[in-house]
Amino acid sequence: PINDASANEGTAITKVESKEHDLLHGLFNSLVQVDSDTYALAYSGNNGDGYISTFTISADGSTITEIESLEHDAVQGEHNSLVQVDSDTYALAYTGDDNDGYISTFDINSAGNITPIKVQNHAVIGGTANLEHDTTKGEFNSLVQVDSDTYALAYTGDANVGYISTFNIAADGTTITEITSLEHDTDNGTYNSLVQVDSDTYALAYAGDSTDGYISTFTIDTFVATTTTKK
Repeated sequence: PINDASANEGTAITKVESKEHDLLHGLFNSLVQVDSDTYALAYSGNNGDGYISTFTISADGSTITEIESLEHDAVQGEHNSLVQVDSDTYALAYTGDDNDGYISTFDINSAGNITPIKVQNHAVIGGTANLEHDTTKGEFNSLVQVDSDTYALAYTGDANVGYISTFNIAADGTTITEITSLEHDTDNGTYNSLVQVDSDTYALAYAGDSTDGYISTFTIDTFVATTTTKK
């Protein structure tokens, strides 16, 4: 351990506020910023159902106020990865019914109001049907933006195989189209975290064979996803 007191300068962490926004369940959370004080949360609530909720959080963290909550999937909504598409459009990759892989889109304005665009529960809350991109399994999702309308998803498919898939998502969220899919690890590909390295290179940290730790890199453009390095 380091005994030099100066090494600890500026490292204090103070809890400011806490809000229990769901009295039953709050699992598989993915939180994104909408504007300066508005935030959207995708999570799994009661009975494992999928929810999107919005909150106002003051700049100093002293107040947390729930604005709206939407049950976008009345069956299952786990392994969430929520990302911004444009100024008021958001895409959610998640695990739905039978652990299949789904992608939904929502409009979330600066006031925190949520409008469904393409969702599983569209018959009840509005919008149209979302995309079921994997009809067998779609867990441990990590979704990132590639360019203005292209997105890459790292997820776990059937038999825990690791996949990278790319999708075209329109700026207004009205269309979601799969472009290509790469089976990057045939042994195991769970607990994914995908990040951008440069304009067309992406790094994925995940649990591979025997749940050992791996980092792989990929070149991703609109049409091609190829493995360049694996360790």
